[in-house]
Amino acid sequence: MNKLFLTISSAILLMAGLCLSSCSDNDDIKQTGIDGRPSALLSNGQVFASFVYSGNLFAGIQYPDGHATRFNYEDGVFSGISYTPPKDVADGHGWVHFSKTGDKTYEVSHGGEPSTDINFREEVVLDANGLPVKVTFTGVFQQGPNGEKQIEEGGGYALLTFDPATRQLLKQEVYDKESNLLVKNTYEYDNASGSISHLELPLYFLGWWYYNHAYSSDFKDVQFLNHRHNITKITSENSKEERSSATYTYKYNENNFPVSAFCDKGEGEDVEIRY
Repeated sequence: MNKLFLTISSAILLMAGLCLSSCSDNDDIKQTGIDGRPSALLSNGQVFASFVYSGNLFAGIQYPDGHATRFNYEDGVFSGISYTPPKDVADGHGWVHFSKTGDKTYEVSHGGEPSTDINFREEVVLDANGLPVKVTFTGVFQQGPNGEKQIEEGGGYALLTFDPATRQLLKQEVYDKESNLLVKNTYEYDNASGSISHLELPLYFLGWWYYNHAYSSDFKDVQFLNHRHNITKITSENSKEERSSATYTYKYNENNFPVSAFCDKGEGEDVEIRY
């Protein structure tokens, strides 16, 4: 997992030209009115993430400081992500592109400013049921006057285990290129409807997202686990067999969808979920 992408991915969402369905002013939140299709996340009563839609498509998330992430589509099929930096930052634009390279494989390329000639790549492999089973870092590549060349070898990878019935992630094991285990995460869920269960996100994207956020307990990252039910606990074990965990508790509305989430790790603030 590369440091450039982790820096880029801290920014989330959208550019002009899309239909904004929510914004950073609490009085102007335009709720979707659909449980499982969020309009905003709030902390201490203030919006810190606004969900954006273009028609029926999820178009991304916008932050008050100008951070923006755009979800891109080609002929209605998810194809990648575009990142924009905060309003007062010149550099920081980034991109992620997904290409289908085989019946059950996708290549993921991503990069950004200031080194726009460099891109990082992973391969996502799906099983016969379309569930991600492996994500492999395949290397770093650079465009030059004589074409493309590889400047760093890949080799690190993650093995993912999904529940075939719920299609939710149960376990992720991350290895270095020598196949030494770096971290093993196990995931537990409630039985309620997921906070993003009415967002249409392809599993090849989710598998890649989980790999790139394997070390995060921040709700803005782990909420993408909630596409069927809601994550309640992530238990991590490192190469030294040291264990740690993050626990998530929710309050639910009358339709059994979460309207707030609390994580016992980090600052321990409640996140309000508006639909």
